[in-house]
Amino acid sequence: MYLLLSAAGGKDKDMYFNQVEFGQRIRELRRTGGLTQEALSEELNISIDRLRKIECGSRGPSPDLLISPAAYFDVSTDYLLMGRDYVNLHSGKRLEGMLQELSGIIADLQDV
Repeated sequence: MYLLLSAAGGKDKDMYFNQVEFGQRIRELRRTGGLTQEALSEELNISIDRLRKIECGSRGPSPDLLISPAAYFDVSTDYLLMGRDYVNLHSGKRLEGMLQELSGIIADLQDV
């Protein structure tokens, strides 16, 4: 199931929320952290049945269930919702800017 998150028309596939992928990210974080579904459901104060439905993608997150795992696993809500890694996304943009700046400096030096 996809949910359009863009108010501007949403032609960019990155602007869609996929609750199956959301559930897969939760499952991956849980497993990486060495937690059982029971342990994570207790940490998030939800039933194990609700967590199972979220992990399999048959149920989406409520706002509180978006914030709780983000805080618990120390990840961004962008990562949970869209799979975006904030650090890598912004590092790439900074790197592009630096490369453009360095290209300008090289061009200026060649003109001298």
